[in-house]
Amino acid sequence: MALDELRRHAEQLAAQAGVGVDIQRQDAQIYIILHDLPLPQGAYQVATSDILFITDVQYPLSAMDMFWTEVAVLRADGTVPTNADSIETYSGRQWRRFSWHGNGIWNPTGNGLLDHFEFMQDRFAKDLTR
Repeated sequence: MALDELRRHAEQLAAQAGVGVDIQRQDAQIYIILHDLPLPQGAYQVATSDILFITDVQYPLSAMDMFWTEVAVLRADGTVPTNADSIETYSGRQWRRFSWHGNGIWNPTGNGLLDHFEFMQDRFAKDLTR
């Protein structure tokens, strides 16, 4: 049931964000990869990046935290974004972990992917003001 709900939520996210979304399961973890997501214009050294969200088989009950980008996502001046200095490997790829936490109340009754996507977009905007 949880994977079916996640697929429905991924379709909604793909339609809203205008990007391709893949779901990959590896044991209890589930990787959601958004392809070629546009980044804030002129803010980073690359214009787009694949984005990784990680959840588990308990979705939507398990809260999502953090997100990952391609390693090449650096600020326009070449510096590492705030709290994004860890490089990790998932699904056979290296990712830059953005250790940015929502610290809010997770709502398992909504679309957790859309909520996490909005959180990510807000954090990108806040990083630009630092």
